[in-house]
Amino acid sequence: MESQKEVQYIAYKERWLILSVCCLLALSNATQWMSLMAIAGQVNTYYRGGSQDSTTVYDVAFIENQIFQLVCFFTGFAGMWITDNWGVKVSCLMGTTINLIGASVRFGASFPQIKNMIVRETALHIGSFIAALSQGFFLVLPSKIAECWFPQDQRAIANVLSFVANPAGVALGTIIPSLIFSPTLDKDSNLPGFYTFGMLLLALLPFILALFIRRKLPPTPPSVSASKADHKCETGFIGSIIECLTTFQFVILLINFSLAFSVLWSLMISLEEPLISRKYQLQGYPTAVAAIIGTISSLIAGHVADKTQAFKEIIRCCAFGFALSVITLRLWIEKERNFGVMDDVVVLVLCGFCGAFSIPQFPIGVELGVEATFPILEATSSGVLVVFGSGFLVLIPILQNTLKKYPILYEENWKFPLDVLCGLAVFAFILSVTLLRPTYRRLELEHTKIASPETTQSSISVTEKRDDSEKLE
Repeated sequence: MESQKEVQYIAYKERWLILSVCCLLALSNATQWMSLMAIAGQVNTYYRGGSQDSTTVYDVAFIENQIFQLVCFFTGFAGMWITDNWGVKVSCLMGTTINLIGASVRFGASFPQIKNMIVRETALHIGSFIAALSQGFFLVLPSKIAECWFPQDQRAIANVLSFVANPAGVALGTIIPSLIFSPTLDKDSNLPGFYTFGMLLLALLPFILALFIRRKLPPTPPSVSASKADHKCETGFIGSIIECLTTFQFVILLINFSLAFSVLWSLMISLEEPLISRKYQLQGYPTAVAAIIGTISSLIAGHVADKTQAFKEIIRCCAFGFALSVITLRLWIEKERNFGVMDDVVVLVLCGFCGAFSIPQFPIGVELGVEATFPILEATSSGVLVVFGSGFLVLIPILQNTLKKYPILYEENWKFPLDVLCGLAVFAFILSVTLLRPTYRRLELEHTKIASPETTQSSISVTEKRDDSEKLE
């Protein structure tokens, strides 16, 4: 009988290649996303021929950010469908190819030989639009790769590594320009060309690696649940999205996830103006520190979640710490920079705390989303979270810029928008404590052994190659 057969589960070394492609793609794309935010004034001069003033509303760097978030919002659903129906191989190839094309166009837009500023800026935005299309793939890939290719005791590691590549790219995209660009930039400088060429090389690496991915699924699955990973969801793609958005606990998680993601990056985007007004000269370092510390804390949170399955407890703790950090930072920059370097250290430490408590909610939230909507396919549930998070990141900066036009309560127009961010962070914490109580459907199923064969003897081994005739489609 089938239940008497021994089933061997195999973890292939190829899984690390696939994970590397996803991580490097996320790293490259996030670097392009944040590459101009730390040098907004110089970017205005080079691509628009305008003032060096970086506080201009809807400047080049701001539009670049909005392009990445809007494109992710509208194309994320296509990425979900392709990943769930065509598999990780096609998704990786499409994502890396699109990202490389976008980086190439951005490189072309940086040529100083392009004298017409309208053409120069338009080409930059077209390249960013193309590169942003790849987000629909790599932002939904982590949970799919972890489920299909990794054994049970390595899924959390795979998920966290995939997700933290994004803030690592943010750090890279803010530190490098802060180091190589001077406060002023000539319109005929070659430096932007060298800078975007470096990003082109970074985009080329995952594209080359993706060419070596041979299949969408391993010949033999790495675990019992992975053996069911290619099943077709009975409700279909549209039905799965509707089911996610009509599940109360998923909606609560979606709001928490979106606020954690969007409030942090909206804060980092809008922080330069108040810091300059208080005589700070930190350029992109606050964003870089938040991303680096958030990457480290995400690894820790992922390990704890893997051992304890305390997903909602981690999110609650992070939501509390994030709200407290944002409020403290807001109060600190209320005063002038009077203590020199110590003031800089305090701001950077507080930004580090913001990242440490916000970024872990990204991978942990995705895991919790999969649990709350199981058996909906992983790319769909995680994709819905990511898409709406991007939507929030489009709306909140627009709201902040709108509020700046109508100063409320304060003479300085940046203060009330920061108060709004503090309020949103507090709201997310209250929501997580009072209403976030999801059922861990996948874990419950595993604990009751409904999804597992009754008498199957399982083993896990690692092999480098399998016969292509065993390939699963």
